[in-house]
Amino acid sequence: MALGKKLFNDTSLSSNGLSCASCHNDGAGYNATFAKAYPHSVAMARDMFGMESVHLDEMIQVCMVQPMAAQPLDWSGEELAALTAYMAKVQKQLAANPCALKGGKCGACNPCAGKNPCATKNPCATKNPCSVSAGKRLADAAA
Repeated sequence: MALGKKLFNDTSLSSNGLSCASCHNDGAGYNATFAKAYPHSVAMARDMFGMESVHLDEMIQVCMVQPMAAQPLDWSGEELAALTAYMAKVQKQLAANPCALKGGKCGACNPCAGKNPCATKNPCATKNPCSVSAGKRLADAAA
């Protein structure tokens, strides 16, 4: 997990200075589909590479190629295995919080909005699960 978290934040993996965290900082940037069990359809993989369904390790490789503009990681290497394990843990934790995902049950990650489908559960009563710090806590816990 430690290596996966380190790689998630490593800009040297890309050719353009991005890391995984550049798009998914503090638990942000994940669509609601991230909560689904893999393999499943992911818009970026489908739209850019014609892949109707991807496994988690394939999605990591898609991100390596686009938007990180890098070569894919070695399919049998430690880096891909570590990133896949780390992301599986992040996925499990974010899936447990439907408000943390873009397009999730609570909409655009604003559970305190007036037209809130989660209002009956009142996720804002004790703390806001969609706050930047909540996303960061989820990502840190995955480490």
